[in-house]
Amino acid sequence: MSDEDLKKLIESNAKSIQALTDTMTQDREERKKDREQWRQERKEWQQDRRRVFEWMSRLAAAQADFYEAQADYLHHIERIDDRLAEILERLTPDQEKT
Repeated sequence: MSDEDLKKLIESNAKSIQALTDTMTQDREERKKDREQWRQERKEWQQDRRRVFEWMSRLAAAQADFYEAQADYLHHIERIDDRLAEILERLTPDQEKT
């Protein structure tokens, strides 16, 4: 093998090594960007999840308040109905005596 052939081989190997190094560097940078993007997406997902649970707890509290108000309303209606029944009993004559 001549000196010229050896120089060409060394130059070819150097270019191959440089190309591989560039590719590896590019791959590392892409992985780094991917990791950063994944971290950002994960952070957003966690925030969204936290908001959903917060909204669910607010909804549960609102439902509890609604059911409490509904029960109170029905209790008042029952008391009014009982009072009206008492008044009606007092005002209507006994059917058994006639």
